[in-house]
Amino acid sequence: MAGIVDRIADFIATYYLDPIRNHTGYNIVNTVTYALVLVVCVYYLLRLLERLNFTIDRTFIRAFLPFMVFGGTSRALVDAKVYPDTALLITPGIYVTIAAISFAALLASKALERKRGVPYDRTLVATGCVAAGINILLVLSSIVRPGAAAYIFGCFALFYVPVVLLSRRYPSSFLGGNAYIIGAHLFDASTTFTGIQFYGYVEQHVLTGTFIDLAGPWIMFPLKLVFITVSLYLLEWIIPESDTESLNIKNILKLVIVVLGLGPGIRNMSTILMGA
Repeated sequence: MAGIVDRIADFIATYYLDPIRNHTGYNIVNTVTYALVLVVCVYYLLRLLERLNFTIDRTFIRAFLPFMVFGGTSRALVDAKVYPDTALLITPGIYVTIAAISFAALLASKALERKRGVPYDRTLVATGCVAAGINILLVLSSIVRPGAAAYIFGCFALFYVPVVLLSRRYPSSFLGGNAYIIGAHLFDASTTFTGIQFYGYVEQHVLTGTFIDLAGPWIMFPLKLVFITVSLYLLEWIIPESDTESLNIKNILKLVIVVLGLGPGIRNMSTILMGA
């Protein structure tokens, strides 16, 4: 019995605890586990939001954008040793921390709306901007590679401008209301490419790391474009706008997709700029 317990403890330490303690990133085991946990959390979060009578639409999604900046910069400030290196501020703990802070702010904003009539999204955006603004000031005060921003935004513009033009040319297509989601992941790809190509960083995710090892960091752009556009196309096909009963499901999935692109992208850019 003791041998089984020891093996389980070794398994947990090897695949879950050691990557957190040693900042070695992801492996196939913890990647699959975190993905399954995310699915369960999204399901119960959706049920809770519907019980609280929230409509998950673009206004709802955009109200959380400052918190994504707050999360990404907080993680980078840990890398730069400005914030303490604790489990709550590194992956996966930081997702729980930022989600808890964001949800608390959402509930407070909704309570203020009911009491004072102030739209919840305005309060939520203002709260997120204050939190993100503090972090942004800390990042700006620690920049040692200002030139990296030119690489990042240059790459981003090169791939994102055509997406925007196509979305305007074909507004009724699935691109019409989803260009910003693709943009979040192209921004992440731009920061990953810049960090690896010019500054010696390495990719910590298992799947994308494999592709980068095979083809180089430029592969992030077609990977992101193909994966996100296909995902959004399928999402729009499975749950069309006319299916009003399922719109909350579709939109919370869009929120998750944005978080998984913009959060790491902000973290990457901030880390590169600070030379952390």
